[in-house]
Amino acid sequence: MTAAVAYCRISKDDRGEALGVDRQERLCRKLAKDRGLDIVEVLVDNDTSAFRSKSRRPAFDRLVGMLGDGSVGAVVAYHADRLYRRTGDLERLVGVIESTKVQVHTVASGNVDLTNASGRMIARMLGAAAQGESERMGERIRAKHDELAAAGKHPGGRPPYGYSKGYVVDQAEAEAVRWMAQRVLEGSSLLRVARDLDDRGVTTREGRPWHHSSVRATLVNPAVAGLRVHRREVAGPGAWDPILDRQTWEAVRAVLADPARKRTRPARKFVLAGLVENPNGDRMNGATVGDRRVYATRVVQGRPRPRPALSIGADELEDLIVGMVLTAVDEADLPTPDQAPDIDVTAIEAEMAELADLRGRGEITMQEWLAARGPLLERLQAASIAARQTKRHSATVKLLAKKGAVRKAWPDLDFDTRREVITALIERVVIAPATRGKWTPIEDRISPEHGGGVQWKA
Repeated sequence: MTAAVAYCRISKDDRGEALGVDRQERLCRKLAKDRGLDIVEVLVDNDTSAFRSKSRRPAFDRLVGMLGDGSVGAVVAYHADRLYRRTGDLERLVGVIESTKVQVHTVASGNVDLTNASGRMIARMLGAAAQGESERMGERIRAKHDELAAAGKHPGGRPPYGYSKGYVVDQAEAEAVRWMAQRVLEGSSLLRVARDLDDRGVTTREGRPWHHSSVRATLVNPAVAGLRVHRREVAGPGAWDPILDRQTWEAVRAVLADPARKRTRPARKFVLAGLVENPNGDRMNGATVGDRRVYATRVVQGRPRPRPALSIGADELEDLIVGMVLTAVDEADLPTPDQAPDIDVTAIEAEMAELADLRGRGEITMQEWLAARGPLLERLQAASIAARQTKRHSATVKLLAKKGAVRKAWPDLDFDTRREVITALIERVVIAPATRGKWTPIEDRISPEHGGGVQWKA
């Protein structure tokens, strides 16, 4: 009996059950038995396309090798298009079969004779037709995806964290997403957020601990803001409920895109930095002298020495000023500051989507697309940073507007928010010299300036 190899392939196997290739193998074995062939090996490429040029088919590569070394005399497949759908793959088979005279048998398309010119011509015609059909199928699929994206429908498949099947909001996961976003906006690192999630007993959907990369991927996914992504760009609003409002999502994305987060910076220790001065207006900078933190006038070589040259304990000064600020917020009726203008990034992204559409229809060249896209990206980045600042400003406004809220939240506030609260009420803190030869209470040396009453800083 002639030794033969059976080759089975199916392009898509969503469930991973290999039912399609198993059925092909049964039919190939039956055909081999009817034709007196002895199948010595079955080669399988499951869930593998034969059309995409970048798709690897290891079993097909092994098949070509077996045909080339003469270890088998026949190939059995369910259909010729299981062997090849690209003319390039057909030519690989022709190259080895011309010299080895291997016979190709198929269940559904008869014998494929590649040993003579007429058979090769027919095979090439059938291969060209199969490749053309694959290309047309690809065009239909792309058109369908374009249609779904234009309608804002979800892309299918596994939904992102925060949603269940059909992109229905999962309330428990959505609450975790909102909590992550708030922590990032408060200044927490992704690693800190991941560890806190683990401490709270919140796991990923697979039940695994969180990693800083999985936190980032969850938060920057446009789907959580109700946005539909198509061809790696935001195509417009999706037809599902957002978990984060657009402004919050943009602010989070701007924070995470800030290059400064990627650099290791020393911890900021002086919450009153830039606000402390001597009576002549000379800046008193934070410094560490031995184990003691101080604010002191700085001597700069080549400049006159500040007069008076002063220093004051940073811990004592900060505790006193923070206490005064918290008391003022608790007791004073603060006027509501003007809200920062809304930063709308939607219009810029709409321009980018329109530009991509023009390029997709071939109405502009690649050079024109690149030239127009660069300035749009710069505008988008600037708008995203402004959105982050607006979001932080709004959070501080809400905190200050409620009496007692700042004092209660103070231990958990990040450095930047503490600075915003202080600078909202304090213009500067003037430090007077101590009385020579006599201990002077710190309260007698400081003069916080806030414009004649507790006012918002202009």
